[in-house]
Amino acid sequence: MARARPAVPRRRVHRGPGCGVRRGAGVLQDELGRPGAADPPDRLGEADVILTAHQPAYLPWLGYFAKIARADAFVVHDLSRFDRRGTVNRNRIATANGPQWLTVPVSHTDLRADAVLRDIRIVDDGWATRHWRTIQMAYRRAPYFAAHADFLDSYYRGTYETIAELCAPFTDYCLDVLGLPRPVARTSAMDLPEFDRTTIIPLLSEALDAHTFIAGPQAPNYLEPERIGDRVKVEIFDYRHPVYPQLRPGFVSHLSVLDLLMNCGPDSGRIIRGEM
Repeated sequence: MARARPAVPRRRVHRGPGCGVRRGAGVLQDELGRPGAADPPDRLGEADVILTAHQPAYLPWLGYFAKIARADAFVVHDLSRFDRRGTVNRNRIATANGPQWLTVPVSHTDLRADAVLRDIRIVDDGWATRHWRTIQMAYRRAPYFAAHADFLDSYYRGTYETIAELCAPFTDYCLDVLGLPRPVARTSAMDLPEFDRTTIIPLLSEALDAHTFIAGPQAPNYLEPERIGDRVKVEIFDYRHPVYPQLRPGFVSHLSVLDLLMNCGPDSGRIIRGEM
């Protein structure tokens, strides 16, 4: 008997007064990297569930949510390994002195043990107080600071043992504000056989009855299409960063989505989706 497909949340569009933007959005390509080979999700058949997955990330950038916006369902891949050069535990915000990294300290013992992200513990050295103070100083004059201040105050007062636990409430909050689907699953909660960076795609797609998987721009460097098979179509998402109004002169791209929320408020979801 065929499994029922997961319920796909309706996408809510938040309307706002308008935020001047130079449009970004992204390009979908087929697994061979040919631009335009894939149809936009709204042109695909109703039976086709589009899936994407990503590692947990602290204060993720716009592209993280733009990829989710192109999918019907999202999986948090918390069984992946920690990349010391990545942004799992850090991201940048715009301050009066330029872009500044906010980095959450993690256990070197766990890193040396090559633990999965679900098990990477946070080192409490007062980082939460420093980060919240830095955000307040950076954005207190931003037009939509007050709209998010209560959540952020509560968020930074919270207690988190692992980096995955820390990332979840901020990501969920942003998904709600941006009108995007919430995660349908975490890989650590799924009964998956042993996998690698290629086989995780057909495994997740089969588990959630998806026929299209949206991968990031680095995927062609490691994917082995012959090991994915014909059941799932892999599309590569290459994000084109939009230019939107910021608090200070001189646009800075590739910041945390927090910068977009503070400056563009209810228009942020439409900017993420490339509708402005």
